[in-house]
Amino acid sequence: MIVTLDAFSGRSNPSWRLSEKDGRRLLDRVAGKTLMPHESPDLENVLGPRGFIVEAASDDEAIDGVPHAFRVGGPLPSLLSTGSGNSLLSTPESIEAERFLLDTGKHVLDEHLLAFLEDTLRRRALPQTEAEMLWPEPAEPAEEEPFIHAQPTQEQVAEMALAPCIIANTPYNPGFWNQPGVQSKNNCYNYSMNWRSDTFAQPGRISGHMYTAINCAAVGLAANWDGCRAFCSGSNKNVALVIAPGPGFVDYHWYRRHSQGFWGHKPGGTAARNTDNRGRLIDGVRLTPANCDRGPYTIFCGYRFSPTGMRVR
Repeated sequence: MIVTLDAFSGRSNPSWRLSEKDGRRLLDRVAGKTLMPHESPDLENVLGPRGFIVEAASDDEAIDGVPHAFRVGGPLPSLLSTGSGNSLLSTPESIEAERFLLDTGKHVLDEHLLAFLEDTLRRRALPQTEAEMLWPEPAEPAEEEPFIHAQPTQEQVAEMALAPCIIANTPYNPGFWNQPGVQSKNNCYNYSMNWRSDTFAQPGRISGHMYTAINCAAVGLAANWDGCRAFCSGSNKNVALVIAPGPGFVDYHWYRRHSQGFWGHKPGGTAARNTDNRGRLIDGVRLTPANCDRGPYTIFCGYRFSPTGMRVR
């Protein structure tokens, strides 16, 4: 069986294979329970750790009565009742199952990430498990990355004169992204640039200039090579970039504004949504990518412009 830590939004999630012995131990823990599908638009798709995905690696590993792929843990209990009479995992049982899977991945996961995840599980075990108790409030926009807000160069000013700015934000259409075979293969960068590549797209990959670090400057510059820039010329969509700075949890995340005025986003391989980590609509007035609850993505890098029809890979 293969275990995937479902945590990141931009980066690919780490995976490892369970030993036969550990696989049996896991199945013993969830025996008689109703298992949550690994890919569902109804999941609590927060930014930050979302538990584990467990799946059979081949058809001969499939177990009767057990889905070929299911979830364990996360911000909410990993098991749902379907009216079959099967019980739910209690919160302590769910957390213990996560700790067990985390222990099986110690040979794969970075020590800082391990410490971060262990602390997250410890906090979830506390009586009060609201998202605002797990993470600090979002930070102010990063001041160390001024190029994202920099004035256009003379060449860019000339380009803008030739092609005046047209904001062409599209309607909110989560159903396009939240379907089997699409949802898990496309991430926040795919969603924000509105291009389905089925490759879990990365800033700079299609242009041959992948980011070399995860911070506002490096990820923003990689996106700039792809065509997503800090100035508007021609037909564009409004997007925004945020960063989880670590040292334990390091990642990036993108948002896209829609024609209705609110902002949508897609946390990694989970479903597209238009709410923050507290379930509040990111309405574009009271709440924006700059001040909504973003979990561990505490650095707001700034707003950018994604050209209509821009491709990513």
